[in-house]
Amino acid sequence: MRIAVTGSSGKLGRAAMRTLAEAGHRATGFDIASSTYGDETVRLDCADFGAVMGALSGVDTVARKFDAVLHLAGIPKPGATSDEAAFRVNTLGTYNVFSAAARLGIGRVVWASSETLLGLPFSDPPQFAPITEAHPLQPNWSYALSKLMGEEMADQFVRWMPSLSIASLRFSNVYAPQDYAAVPAIQSDPASRKWNLWGYVDAADAADACRLALEASFTGHEPAIIAAADNIAGRDSRSLMAEFYPGVRLDDALSGEASLLSSDRAGTLFGYRPCRSWREMCG
Repeated sequence: MRIAVTGSSGKLGRAAMRTLAEAGHRATGFDIASSTYGDETVRLDCADFGAVMGALSGVDTVARKFDAVLHLAGIPKPGATSDEAAFRVNTLGTYNVFSAAARLGIGRVVWASSETLLGLPFSDPPQFAPITEAHPLQPNWSYALSKLMGEEMADQFVRWMPSLSIASLRFSNVYAPQDYAAVPAIQSDPASRKWNLWGYVDAADAADACRLALEASFTGHEPAIIAAADNIAGRDSRSLMAEFYPGVRLDDALSGEASLLSSDRAGTLFGYRPCRSWREMCG
């Protein structure tokens, strides 16, 4: 496929560009910063609708028509900028990409939603664990609210345009190789990561999820949690919950160090199977 990748210079964007190229896809990177991956890279501010239309229509790029868009651009995490800027940049950029794709007849958009809309930082305990897509959406930051607005927009865009399908990938905390240096400190103080139930996902696994969602056969709008198979605390998951969130209902099948953010639906929809763990990355 010919795929436009926004945010191609970011942590996940770089991994996704490599993964798509290795799978034989022709990926063109777009970013507000400089990028070094893909057949051609183009500077793009996703908050500018005209620029997005021009970019996705193929103007000044090698690929004259895109088959799909992987939208990873935006403010990457809570606290990276002001609340107002996080909401404005993320919501406007996502609208512009969805709208341009619909107008240009691009049939598939995969974009970076977030675990944060599930209730992080869980000052109120989750209703159950492992968390699935059935958990109530409870955004507690403007950043998380922007992701919820993106998913709400996805529902409407696929209703307006039945030929358009959108996957909202609710990524857990994405870890590049350099990020694993923080794991010993987390494991010595697991309370420091209770806010996201000790969830994470390796950037290469997250990139695999992007590729699989771009390739999968589905219609409409499908949200899916994307996490590692285990927790980053290196402890039994039931004991973690008993210590930090006593009384939360746990699935009978939960065992060992299994992740408390379930990626099962992503497996069913797209064939996603996380295969990388902090254990290998930390030696």
